[in-house]
Amino acid sequence: MRDVVFSIYIDIPESKLDNPGYFLLDGTQVKSEKSHMVKTALKQYEQSLNKNKKDYADAIGADYILYGDDRQYYDFCKMFREKYSQISEYDIINFYKHWLMRELAEKYNRVCYLDYDVVANTTANIFDAHNPKAFACAENNFQAEDGKKKAGTIYYIKDIRNPATKYWNCHAMLMEEGLDPDTDVFNTGIMVATSDVIKQLGYFDNFEDVLQLMSKVKYDSNSMYPANVQRVFNYDNETVFAYLRVINSIEIDYINDDWHCMVFDHLMPVGGAKMYHMISKQFGLLL
Repeated sequence: MRDVVFSIYIDIPESKLDNPGYFLLDGTQVKSEKSHMVKTALKQYEQSLNKNKKDYADAIGADYILYGDDRQYYDFCKMFREKYSQISEYDIINFYKHWLMRELAEKYNRVCYLDYDVVANTTANIFDAHNPKAFACAENNFQAEDGKKKAGTIYYIKDIRNPATKYWNCHAMLMEEGLDPDTDVFNTGIMVATSDVIKQLGYFDNFEDVLQLMSKVKYDSNSMYPANVQRVFNYDNETVFAYLRVINSIEIDYINDDWHCMVFDHLMPVGGAKMYHMISKQFGLLL
């Protein structure tokens, strides 16, 4: 059985960094330096992060591939630049990981994707730890709760990357399809699936139709969603994933905190974990 672990590192140029800042009550968007901070931290620890993933892949007997800013990525971006210029480079990269999963599914039996800010802290085999008949991915439901409660009020001041925004975005898309709109929010920083399950997900089978649906719910002048919620609907990979897993009846194997431990500040969780997703980008705590 052939296994592969892969990641992506693309140093986004300063001119293409987006502004993921939240909106104030008056509708003004706060200027956020988060994208610049992420760029700087990833660049500083680029080699250590790459070595960590390669060492992990070697430990579990899997191939390791790091994808970067090459001709293949340029060709992938071309469609977005020509048809969907409003989609940020950050979001294009996150769509790219799903495209690569589908490509790798033609060559490998099992595929594991790790965001570049994920640090492996184990030699245990992530493939053997998850259901081969399901798509393994972590949910972000708890992080969405505050925004779900405030969605009908003027106090919804979340940003485009907030899990609550992704919940409501997918909610609107499923409503358009006449389906139950109440679904999970996901974090795709770590994904594990067999070739068959990846193909069943069909992430790019009707991709342009999905993007058109995202535009429809974002710009619908008669939307049932409050303006302060609708304005932060975005073209992001996790909203599409949540939508497609419903549309294509994909079983989810929910990755627990031991295998996908999100670190939001400079304090590490007590007890340790097998995989750390460094949301804080404080890589010096581990590397």
